[in-house]
Amino acid sequence: MKIAITADIHLTGKKEHPERWKTFENILNDISEKNINKIIICGDLFNENYRNYSEFDKLTSKYSNIDFFIIPGNHDPNMSEKAITGRNVTIYIEPELVSFDDTVTSFFFLPYKPEITMGDQLASYQEALKPKEWILIGHGDWADSIRTPNPIEPGVYMPLSRKDIRDYKPALTILGHIHKPTDDPEYNVHYVGSPCSLDITETGRRRYLILDTKTLNLEPIVIDSEIIYFDEIIIVYPMEDEEVYLKEQIKDVKRKWDLKPGEKEKVQIRIQVKGYSSNVRKLQKIFNEEFSDFSSWNDKGIDISKVSISENYDLLKISERVRENINELDLEEKDGEPTKNDIIFKALQAIYSIS
Repeated sequence: MKIAITADIHLTGKKEHPERWKTFENILNDISEKNINKIIICGDLFNENYRNYSEFDKLTSKYSNIDFFIIPGNHDPNMSEKAITGRNVTIYIEPELVSFDDTVTSFFFLPYKPEITMGDQLASYQEALKPKEWILIGHGDWADSIRTPNPIEPGVYMPLSRKDIRDYKPALTILGHIHKPTDDPEYNVHYVGSPCSLDITETGRRRYLILDTKTLNLEPIVIDSEIIYFDEIIIVYPMEDEEVYLKEQIKDVKRKWDLKPGEKEKVQIRIQVKGYSSNVRKLQKIFNEEFSDFSSWNDKGIDISKVSISENYDLLKISERVRENINELDLEEKDGEPTKNDIIFKALQAIYSIS
């Protein structure tokens, strides 16, 4: 059996955020085509103040071939089966161990509760949770992700610790709450990620997961999302062939995006340029031209406010050498830690501040 899994959709009224509804429906269409008839939603299906579920009822009735299994997240405090009428919708407002037909491994649905840890809740069900014979479906903070929490929601929400994983031994853990798709292969803990980016900080393509209940293999599926955000910081410094260099920098950024046919019109960008230039006016013109066929997030355009003027070519070779050396470093870029671009920018500041 295969089961689709998503989380953190944050549905509102359709008029307010139609892109979230359309993206969710794109997932449902995709799993229907794949003959998958179950979907698990790991919390935050709705936004916090959403209380009229009639639009969701219409959606689930449209996809009567799919069974929806939902746990409330921290944004779903009012969600229950009293408010949602769909016969194909099951909501777990209390922890529950569930076995589906044709599955050897059980699912432990653990809805979000404030001011408690996942370990506290698991302790009450320890006897029923046979090691490696159950899958944890929860909503909250995995211990290794607390240092880089959801920027929209600072603080810690119903955390799960590495000790919990060692003590209770789930075969697999799938969580909602952190919107960035994240996988921890060491502990077999996975955040699905939000299927439709909520703001500019949630960049790139999104995914949902397909779980094979026989092998416990998780297959990430790229979503046909209605919005794709890219948030880039580009470091520049003065050089004789500055225009050629700038255009190569921009090409590298676009190449990294690896856009497929039909995706460009869905893209919204935020571009911040940092560093030093011999001609800031010309730099602005180049960036505006090179990104003219993309929509700018919030219509803010290209931000060059952190570019300083410098015509000191004596420092050029120093800055080039430093940049090359930093790029050659074998640095593992981790969330919450300086990137190579951050390091290069600080180095440029130090170099050009002596001019």
